[in-house]
Amino acid sequence: MTPMALALALGLFAPPEIQRPKSLGGGSPVVATEPATPPVETPPADVPPADVPPADGAPADAVAPGEAVEQATPEPPAVTSPETAPDKPTPAGEMVRVAEGNRQTRPPYYDEADLASVRTRHGLPAEMATDTRKARWRCLIADPTCGFNVEVNALASVAGRFKQGDVRQQKAKRWTSGRAQYDVWVNFPVLVESVGRARFTRMTLGPKVGAIFSDTGDTWGNLGVAGRYWLGRGRWAPTIEFSSGLAFKIARRPTSDLGGAKPHYDVYRGPVGVTADIGFGLGGFGALVFGAQYDSPLAREDVPERFRTSAAGMVFFGFRGNILWGGPAAAAALTHGVTQKYGREAR
Repeated sequence: MTPMALALALGLFAPPEIQRPKSLGGGSPVVATEPATPPVETPPADVPPADVPPADGAPADAVAPGEAVEQATPEPPAVTSPETAPDKPTPAGEMVRVAEGNRQTRPPYYDEADLASVRTRHGLPAEMATDTRKARWRCLIADPTCGFNVEVNALASVAGRFKQGDVRQQKAKRWTSGRAQYDVWVNFPVLVESVGRARFTRMTLGPKVGAIFSDTGDTWGNLGVAGRYWLGRGRWAPTIEFSSGLAFKIARRPTSDLGGAKPHYDVYRGPVGVTADIGFGLGGFGALVFGAQYDSPLAREDVPERFRTSAAGMVFFGFRGNILWGGPAAAAALTHGVTQKYGREAR
């Protein structure tokens, strides 16, 4: 370090003068002023630059200015044999393969092979029918090709009736009888399947109304909902049927064990009960049905004794179908007549 640089550094870092308050005596405080910076002498231009030592980390074999630089010869890549080659990492997750185009440059951009692969993927037949199947009877018999439809069904079943009458006495009986039921179903499609240009109904749901008849003239009104689920697209496709609703008694024929003195048909209004069933069938033609019914009691204290009724009901198993093809209607009419004539006769 030259003496000039040392003097410059001491001048720059000289301690400032101390300012003293007026209470300690003395005049106004002395303000420290910066010393004047002495001029820096510039070395003459003809003086050669001093040798600068190489910085830390610089290569020792640095090339001097004007010296020729030798070109490094690249080494050939190392050849690895298949035995010594490292194993490729196994990709994690699902591998996605990008399919090539089908080499179609103008519409349509597919060929017969593409159509065959699509049919195979979706489980469609190799040859699609050009014309769709038409429903019979203008959809008065339920069919998968129908959307909205209305049908009339009849049920003929064997019913096991629970104890009825005053259960505190021995005259209350439980017996096996019959049950005939006639319903009007209004079906709305709630689940639809499309195959090409054809549409098929998978599930229908809608209201129903009807009447129920059993022995001793017992008659109930029925109001509820009904549905059907199709397990196929054919006319005879398997189906699952279900229905439920309110059952309210509207008439009966009294007998001696039920409190009636003379056998006659009376209009009767009882409390509201419930009924439900499930069936397995073929198409809209018919189904085997199993269900139950419960009649709530009318036993309030404000009701006179002669008008009170106990809880009752039945379980039933039978066949239900559309009346247009005759079989279900004939079976229901026969069951209805037998229960009225040979059932639990009035006494």
